[in-house]
Amino acid sequence: MPRRGRSTTVGKIAKLVQNRRASEIRVLGEELRREQLTTSRENSNRPGLRVLSGTR
Repeated sequence: MPRRGRSTTVGKIAKLVQNRRASEIRVLGEELRREQLTTSRENSNRPGLRVLSGTR
């Protein structure tokens, strides 16, 4: 019976690629949250500026 999963060379490479992709997604999520926090702070410091929502 052939070996399967991460014990093969292909499986090890796939694991590295998957881990790298997950790391990139995590970093992008952190940057997005940081940007949203900065934007919300800037908007709260400006008097007279209203944030319009998409609902009416």
